[in-house]
Amino acid sequence: MCCLQIYRIILNFAIDNIFKMKRNNIIILSVILALGLLTMLAKPQHKAVKPANEAAIDPAAMQRVLGRVTGKAGAWLEARRLDSLRNIPDSIGGTLTFSDGSAAVGVVVSDGIRIMRTDSTGHYAFRRDKNAKFVFYTVPNYCEVPVHSDSDYTACFYLPITRKRKQYDFRLKRLPHGKERSYKMIVIGDPQVTNAMNPFYTSGDDNPIEKSDVARFTDETMADIRHTIEQWPKDMPVYGLSMGDDVQYYGGYNATLERQIRAALGSSRMRLFSVIGNHDQDGNALYRRKWEQSWGPTDYSFDRGDEHYVCLNNVQFTKSKAYWSPGELTNRQMQWLRRDLAFTPRHKKVVLCYHIPFTFGTTPNEKAHPLNIASEVGHYSSSRLSQLLALLRRFKGGYELFCGHTHFAINHEISFEGHDIMEHCHAAACGNIWQSNINICGTPNGYYVYTFGEAAITDCYYKGTFWPARRQMTLFRADTNFNGESYANDWNLPRSTNMLVANVFNADSRWNVSVIEDSIEHPMFRISSRGQDAFAAGYHHKYCKAMPFRFVSKSNGYLIMNHLFYYEPKRRNSHLTVRAYDPYGNVYEASSYEVVTAPFNNFAHYYKRSK
Repeated sequence: MCCLQIYRIILNFAIDNIFKMKRNNIIILSVILALGLLTMLAKPQHKAVKPANEAAIDPAAMQRVLGRVTGKAGAWLEARRLDSLRNIPDSIGGTLTFSDGSAAVGVVVSDGIRIMRTDSTGHYAFRRDKNAKFVFYTVPNYCEVPVHSDSDYTACFYLPITRKRKQYDFRLKRLPHGKERSYKMIVIGDPQVTNAMNPFYTSGDDNPIEKSDVARFTDETMADIRHTIEQWPKDMPVYGLSMGDDVQYYGGYNATLERQIRAALGSSRMRLFSVIGNHDQDGNALYRRKWEQSWGPTDYSFDRGDEHYVCLNNVQFTKSKAYWSPGELTNRQMQWLRRDLAFTPRHKKVVLCYHIPFTFGTTPNEKAHPLNIASEVGHYSSSRLSQLLALLRRFKGGYELFCGHTHFAINHEISFEGHDIMEHCHAAACGNIWQSNINICGTPNGYYVYTFGEAAITDCYYKGTFWPARRQMTLFRADTNFNGESYANDWNLPRSTNMLVANVFNADSRWNVSVIEDSIEHPMFRISSRGQDAFAAGYHHKYCKAMPFRFVSKSNGYLIMNHLFYYEPKRRNSHLTVRAYDPYGNVYEASSYEVVTAPFNNFAHYYKRSK
């Protein structure tokens, strides 16, 4: 911020408050203004630059810059601003305190439009805004994440703004050992429970059992998450992120559906946050209100360890249920994000969380950019991607891009403006919207387990529901007929050679996937292109009721497959061992004895045993 901008802010403040101030305060402020004017007059003149948009300068920026430039005078001025807001009839404010009653100083608070830090007394204040729905704070990394109740561990860091209420106070609880050096983050893509009875099988027959999606998510996904957490030390911090589409009102509107999924997601000891998805809203104001009643603001941030998480609603509807893909953000959201990141120390890693991918999509807005990747024709990057990356590259800890939405697993990699970008698109817990036990890319229903430490991801693996954590792939033969579909047909692979295909769920270009044949290790070749998974497509040819088959098939131009690998054996009947090396030092193996050949009677259809 330049001196002229600072001077204008001070001058505007003086004009707005001159008649409310005491004589001594007017004298002090006059001295500050005079010194500021002299400083600008004495400063050498440089080439003219385009003035910044004054509307983008908020009180939080004023507080920070004035504190540096004018020391105690800046702090005094900000305190006077808060005093003046307290006396304005249409202002809101409050105090943040710790459990012992002491002031929580310097905590970031927002109403979704403005952002500021609490002052030396833990106080904050905003002018009331008709567009603001919540007051909330960025949970500091040295404080416990507050939850809705002892039985509901979903995050509660907000208060709804009501017409008659002016005071919004928060009580923070310090972590006993301060900032956590390492923690687990469980990321859940698209729970997407509906109000319908989707196909559910408990054996290899065609006799479905009637069971709700909420019951399945509770008895399958959450039961498996609790089992995973039980394997870790009791003092290991565990957090969770739902990547949106917590619900979908397929089968009819249900006023309690959001609250039901929140109860399920909050039923373990992980403290869980959620972003909002397209189906949580579907362009319907009532649906969005239901999500907000359960989860709070749609744009917010929180800190854990050396990571700053920012959660955003990047679903912009065009008409009815239609929306831009790749995801987009409004000008107001970008302004809020800039303000939020301005308060974030540069040594941190920023984890940007949202529902719809920013790096690919096939229903773009007019300002989106074609990817110009031969194997991904028809895909675009968001019109906001350049601005977002410019903000994120400032952080020495780097950044991560987390999303859901796709119902297929993909660590999407592109070269953008001279930089290599990876976007982590998380497979869905519901798979193909509870039509089976697999996503449309063949990845089993499940979730991701990240370990963070010192501004880095130190481990990450995919955890299939009821699958061993070490099982990170499935194996097939290229020429196997999966109900009319085959990998040989899809990817023009040789037939009659017993070619092996590995679906390595979480793989990307950093992985090394190989085959051991006759004690010699050979590389496998990676597929990365628009297309389909033959196994998933063949299964859903027969078992798919809620979704059209094209969603699962090569007719879906949105579907990108980039974690299939193939190898042609030297001898047709060789025993093969697939070995996958991930970027975190883990090595996963699978044997050709585990090759899947049945199109229906398998893990896609039913779990052989439930927990």
